[in-house]
Amino acid sequence: MERREVARAAAARLLMLVVVLLPTAAMPAIAQPVDVLEPSMAAIRVKEYDRAAGELARLAAAGNADAQYWLASLHLNGLCLEPNLAQARSWLEKAAQQEHARAAYSLATLFATSEPRDLTAAARWLTRAEQLQLTVAKQTVARGALPLEFRPNVDLSAADAKREALWLAAEQGDLRTLEALTDRSLISSRDDFGRDALARASSAGQADAIAILLRGGAQVDAADQFGVTPLMLAAMSGNAAAIEALLHAGANPNTADQAGNTVLMYAARGGDVAIMERLLRTDADLARRNVQDWSALDFAQSARATEVAALLRERGATAVRHSAIATGSVTTVQRATSPQKDVYAGWPDVAVAATRRDPALLKSLLSRGANPNATTSSGTPIIMIAALAEAPLAVEALLVAGAVATQTDRRGDTALSLAARAGHEEVVAILLARGARPDARTASGEPVSVVAAKAGHAAVLRELIKAKANMDASDAEGATALMIVAQTPSVDLAQSILAGGAKIDLEDPAGRTALWYAARRGNMVQVSMLTGRGATFDHADKSGVTPLMAAAAEGQSSVVDLLLVKGARADSRSVRGDTALLLAASAGHDRVIERLLLARADKNAQNEFGDTALMIATRQGYTDAVRRLVDAGASKQLRNQNRAAALDIATARELADVVALLGGT
Repeated sequence: MERREVARAAAARLLMLVVVLLPTAAMPAIAQPVDVLEPSMAAIRVKEYDRAAGELARLAAAGNADAQYWLASLHLNGLCLEPNLAQARSWLEKAAQQEHARAAYSLATLFATSEPRDLTAAARWLTRAEQLQLTVAKQTVARGALPLEFRPNVDLSAADAKREALWLAAEQGDLRTLEALTDRSLISSRDDFGRDALARASSAGQADAIAILLRGGAQVDAADQFGVTPLMLAAMSGNAAAIEALLHAGANPNTADQAGNTVLMYAARGGDVAIMERLLRTDADLARRNVQDWSALDFAQSARATEVAALLRERGATAVRHSAIATGSVTTVQRATSPQKDVYAGWPDVAVAATRRDPALLKSLLSRGANPNATTSSGTPIIMIAALAEAPLAVEALLVAGAVATQTDRRGDTALSLAARAGHEEVVAILLARGARPDARTASGEPVSVVAAKAGHAAVLRELIKAKANMDASDAEGATALMIVAQTPSVDLAQSILAGGAKIDLEDPAGRTALWYAARRGNMVQVSMLTGRGATFDHADKSGVTPLMAAAAEGQSSVVDLLLVKGARADSRSVRGDTALLLAASAGHDRVIERLLLARADKNAQNEFGDTALMIATRQGYTDAVRRLVDAGASKQLRNQNRAAALDIATARELADVVALLGGT
């Protein structure tokens, strides 16, 4: 019996030698040994791609389907061979014709994603891969999709992920995604500020998206928590078709937000004459004023929208804020008398007047010779006092009278930096229009754009963008406005920053980009927007950690899903040799581990210490993670630099459940 086993082993070795040396014509008659590719795979594992390519080319020419598949992969990825789509397709077709399931699926992927796409061929090869029982092909067919096709109604299982995808689609005018996600509960969902998908589509001027959302049940006059309606947002967007879609659906042109701002006032800010003419045809209230006693004409004049201002005057509108001081107005500062305490002690009268939103007293003092560049006893310029008091008319009056917009206090702050931090966008707009530098920095060296981004003041940032501020300016840690906003839900603001000239792949000192930060935070809506605008999927930081790896380490499964669908590499390695799977295992993120395994991440990848994901999950005692890895076929035999296998680690730590999963006793 023993002699027969020795003879069989010798015959197997001889057969392997014959298979390697046989010409192509003889191949169909002889089965290939399973381990014929091992020398090539070993070379790939140690990154000796030239040696692997030579070995694979020899086997592929001899008709080995697995070799043909792997050789095509080298061509596709440009590893030692020049990327060659035609050559890769040729080898994949040869392998698929020999019923190689993964080759058939790869062909389906190529035809589905190449330009121009061949959807018929993609569907044909996908069907073939499914017939060959390839799991991922079965899953793709079950989804009703083609390879790498993102199907939001199927691929996004979490309600919050679907909601954010709907919001992003509304902003970007992605009609296909909108149609797929037009569930009434999603359409009516709102963010923390009370804004829904219709508000986002209106703000972005996406008329077709507005029509789809209205058909799906969106409320045309649904206001956010500040009373801002979709029609107000559309009025500022500059898109006449968006206005028309909302008006056709019955939007009320005479609503006002909580500050009393009407649709006409929003349109006046936007500065589009055609939109203003359209709204005036609806009998919008031309005479209404807001709580600050501004009219639509005041807004047009403040925004330097001269054509809109002329149209409003023609229709009978009047300005309020530029009227002269009325007879009988207060023209002196009334000081406190003893025993009252004067909170303005040490302030000149002109400084006290600058704190008032009504500029009448200030104008009176300035007309009688008050110094617009005076300071308080603590050295604070009056222009800064007016800015902090959110008194835009006072700020403008001071600037008209000769105040220097760039004055600093004793710390080195300016009126612009203080107004930006406080979120006083009207003050910011006036300062910028009157000479304040949009790239000014605070006393601590922060650019005003970063100050506004950190404080979450979107309107201030937009004013800075309009003034051509440098959107790539960073703070002492290297953070830019885009990097900060990318970690928030404000996709429209991030888009505005990009439109303002921000570099999408700009790195901070750690080598991290806006996409990296959005991925780590789990901000799927920003990740989708940034990747859609061309952000590099696999842009690693200086530690070699990619956005996918950052998301995996934090357990951000929705972002991991999205990045994989968009083409991020599952097996990129950090400087220490860690992959996304190893980082997910180190924190026991089961959902991420499962998704990476489905994406065919290398389940046996070892980092610089020789640890695999299975060893790491074992060491931490993550039983569910260990179970997933074992079920996926992760090797239990591999050893790390300490010569320990996963079972050794579990035994040493007395983790009975894990020992049982690993086959121990």
